Amino acid sequence: MMLFKFLQKTGYFSRRSAIRAIKYGLIKVNGKIIREPWFDVSEKDRITLKGFEIKMNMPIDYIIYYKPPNSTYFPKEIKHLIPLENLPKSDEGLIILTNDGEVHRAYHKKFVKNKYLVELSAPISENFNNQNVKISQISRNKAIITTIKIKVNQLKKIIPTIKKLKRIETEPIVLPMDLKPGRYRKMTEEEIIALKRIF
Repeated sequence: MMLFKFLQKTGYFSRRSAIRAIKYGLIKVNGKIIREPWFDVSEKDRITLKGFEIKMNMPIDYIIYYKPPNSTYFPKEIKHLIPLENLPKSDEGLIILTNDGEVHRAYHKKFVKNKYLVELSAPISENFNNQNVKISQISRNKAIITTIKIKVNQLKKIIPTIKKLKRIETEPIVLPMDLKPGRYRKMTEEEIIALKRIF
């Protein structure tokens, strides 16, 4: 089977996005980057996208995961799923994982809001102005920051006084208060509907 066909059958990709991902060097077969969409593969091959193994015809799952700080670990039961947007090793909070390709494609095309609870080494200036970053100061050293189309590493460059960061929402999914660091749960039917509705 041709590699791009395999990718289509995983549910993550359309034909066009599969070919693009291969040519951009995002796909590895048995640990080796393959840039040829017509490369021949079988179900015995280990195929990964950004380090995450993907397989054909897997049931669609939607997971809410509370990433603990100073960890890149994902529980083995959900390692076949890919984050909509990961977090740097030092940070904690909500990560949505799914193998729904349509949700992945839509997420990266839409202006989805992410909300973070942050601790600061110094207050943010009252003159701070960025149309993609909204700040709600809780106290001198704490704030809630809402971003649009800005990744965490970019945010830390924009606001270098961020000392500690916790993602508490990826619109419209909120990190459940009863979910402990390192734990995960499946989304409810209502959460899945809300997630798809925003796209």
